Amino acid sequence: MNKIMMTMLVAGSIGLGFGGLQAEGVVQVDDQMGLSKTSVFDDPSPAAFDYPQTDPQASHALPRAWDGAPPQIPHNIDDFLPINAESNGCNRCHDKPARIGQKKIKGLPTPMPASHYVKAEDGKLSRSGARYFCNQCHTPQAEVSDLVGNTFSE
Repeated sequence: MNKIMMTMLVAGSIGLGFGGLQAEGVVQVDDQMGLSKTSVFDDPSPAAFDYPQTDPQASHALPRAWDGAPPQIPHNIDDFLPINAESNGCNRCHDKPARIGQKKIKGLPTPMPASHYVKAEDGKLSRSGARYFCNQCHTPQAEVSDLVGNTFSE
């Protein structure tokens, strides 16, 4: 039994050795590895940009990307950072539960929607503790060109 096993191991090793000598080297060209027609080592760095310095009172609502999309932030938010549970500068202007459902008034900030509030036992609305990180959904906008082409339309 040992002799048969040893013979098979030697024969397998010889077969693998000859097979390895016959294999051709595979050359992978870096500009043919992905969907892009450029090298995978190219670094498409976008041009530097600044967010608009528009004062929040002077900004206007931006169009939404699709129906139901969260509104984009049309002004610079540097003065409101960091946005967290303890410090949220957005609430100074947008926490207006009495204005929910009213027509937009030019020059006044858009109030947060009812989905950002919870109703207390007395019927009053208070901000939801889970809705403090505004720029998770709402993003400031800047005029930049697409790094990658985009043909999305609703």
